Amino acid sequence: MLLSTIFNRHSLEFSNFSDAPVVHANNWNILIMLVLLAMLAIVVATSRGKVSQILKAMVLPRYFSLLQRDGKIVEQRIFRVMLVFDIATFALGVTTWLELYHPELIIRFTYIGCYGLSFLALFVLYFVKILLLNLYAYLFEHQKDKSMLHQHKFIFITVAALALYLILALVIFTHLLSAINVFFVILLLLVCLYFYNSYKINSRTFKLFHFFIYFCTLEILPYLILVKFILTV
Repeated sequence: MLLSTIFNRHSLEFSNFSDAPVVHANNWNILIMLVLLAMLAIVVATSRGKVSQILKAMVLPRYFSLLQRDGKIVEQRIFRVMLVFDIATFALGVTTWLELYHPELIIRFTYIGCYGLSFLALFVLYFVKILLLNLYAYLFEHQKDKSMLHQHKFIFITVAALALYLILALVIFTHLLSAINVFFVILLLLVCLYFYNSYKINSRTFKLFHFFIYFCTLEILPYLILVKFILTV
């Protein structure tokens, strides 16, 4: 019901381009895009091999195993920068979405204000999900698999953020709004891959029912609540 509400209210209309919402390149979104590009360049320049493995690990589980053997990438300093890049990119995506469908909020709180609030909300959401994941691992006796779950979550978020960055570049600089629909398709595919790979990697230690509870409550429900909150603002 919630998903149908989201897509019915905010599906892009292409039959009449003159009435379609427009995203304008402004000083703030250009500056944010440049800062994000600089952060990405630093990560790629210092850890090119690991970045390549992260992209491959989303599709091929054996690369995930290689990353796991190399150590906890989420505890390495350079990948903390990548985590900030991920959250900042999604915050820009939320702000761009607000500019398209709720421009009155941009006027009320200013562009950078909406971006800051989006970043803070996503930052808090990420760490709430980490706490819930730790609670899940404790309740269902999966303490040994906790780091593996953290790493797989990091890989999914990073790949999704990279895809969103490319889509935002198209939307902001070329006004190609249809790219947003492409991102939703990519995100759906990534979610399916994330679910499949997560279960395949942990199938020996996770019961299907427990894993289903984990995925629905910790991976999907928080984002649906966030979207519902934004729609009711």
